Amino acid sequence: MAVNVRMNDELAGDLKALAQETGRSQQDLIRDAIADYIRNYQLRAFPPEIRHMLKPATHASPELLARPRRKLPEGVTIESMLAHERGEGAR
Repeated sequence: MAVNVRMNDELAGDLKALAQETGRSQQDLIRDAIADYIRNYQLRAFPPEIRHMLKPATHASPELLARPRRKLPEGVTIESMLAHERGEGAR
């Protein structure tokens, strides 16, 4: 779907400069901005008391998902690490 976007000269200049700086097209930047706005707008349905604790989901890149995970040392578990952080000590 094609859409024309009218903007003032200052905003158009900022968009052009950002496109040059990032090496991305102005259209890509506009599409990403709209997608971010829609994700953030959807958070408005939550009560203000919890809205600040929510963060829109982001799509993880394949490179991020493919990162090797670190192995825990022998005898260390996630539960023992959490207990240590809570100050519960060894059980």
